[in-house]
Amino acid sequence: MAVFLPVEKPPTILFRHQLGPIAQSNDGRLMVYPGAILHMECLWIRRFGTPKWVVSHNYRNYPEGWTTDPGRDSQLEYRLSIYHASRDDSGTFSCVTPTRHTHSVEIVVKAVHCPVVPVRRGLVLSTLNTRMNTRALLSCQNGNSLIGAPEIVCLPSGNWSAPFPICESIECADLANVTDPHLRVSIVSREVGGRAVFSCEHGYGLQGPQEAVCQHTGEWSTPQPTCQEVQCEPPEAPENGYVQGQGAYKAGDVVQFNCNPQFMMEGQPIIACQETGRWSGSVPKCIQACSYPGTTSSGRMSEVKFYYRIGESITFTCDPGLILRGASMLRCLRNGKWSNAVPQCVQPPGGKRRRRRGGGGDIDHMPSWTKKRRRRRNTLPPTHPVR
Repeated sequence: MAVFLPVEKPPTILFRHQLGPIAQSNDGRLMVYPGAILHMECLWIRRFGTPKWVVSHNYRNYPEGWTTDPGRDSQLEYRLSIYHASRDDSGTFSCVTPTRHTHSVEIVVKAVHCPVVPVRRGLVLSTLNTRMNTRALLSCQNGNSLIGAPEIVCLPSGNWSAPFPICESIECADLANVTDPHLRVSIVSREVGGRAVFSCEHGYGLQGPQEAVCQHTGEWSTPQPTCQEVQCEPPEAPENGYVQGQGAYKAGDVVQFNCNPQFMMEGQPIIACQETGRWSGSVPKCIQACSYPGTTSSGRMSEVKFYYRIGESITFTCDPGLILRGASMLRCLRNGKWSNAVPQCVQPPGGKRRRRRGGGGDIDHMPSWTKKRRRRRNTLPPTHPVR
């Protein structure tokens, strides 16, 4: 596409920059940030001759010539470049065409900064940069309403393009429309994004959302939950066992499980109906076991409890001076019976003497009536906690 440029009018100048911002002030000056690279391209048809750049000062020589950059037009753009601009580069730069038409640009190299945006409650900035041409996006925390411009730009004058905005605090009112008499509300925060937590009085379960959130409109989110009376389904009795209690179970109610004789419980004997409508634990199992076998007089058992698991073993020992008659170890068999009878503790054969404690000396013979020993087989274990 052909480009038509009038040769009898002042030329147009294009600006390209790197490493720093540039901006045109209200009075027409070009503000350049220190350290920036500025390319000024005077548009002129090359076949009509070569323009020239005239600078108002002699601070340094500036490279000029027809542009050779990729993508640029070497038959149209006559460039002057200022590399890493400094304050002494400030001045007037003029492009003079072969027809003696001139276009001048006043360059001012200056580090222009705008005032720091003041900290305001809830105001969020996208950047803390205050350099010329900086664009700052502003918003409010928690969805509060922004009063003012959502974007400001640092102008060449050193002022922001608009006054600093503020955040209007929005709060939700009390939840006065709660109609469920069993519903309880605890407001954590009324600000936008704040929460109101719901709960039910004892014996009732929450149906619906557990909380409401304060919206930016000043209204609480919906819907509200309701409270329904909690009931748990009656639990099934364990095999070889039974349940104490019947009827409808409400939150807080408990049931107790028991096992039939010759069976022991595996699991919790008591569970409670929770406010979720579920039991606090599962139904226990009643597994076959051996009951307490009893002990022997003047002897000891390795472990005393009401029930013993299948495969569990117990051992017996006698007091000093006595010997064990029978199996020293009993094992609980699969049929719930012990492998042997409870052994007895007896005096060793041969009439060996036993020494009495208490200073009575040795006794060689005892009257027949004193030799009678009371042998009693216990049917219940000593008082011992159930394991």
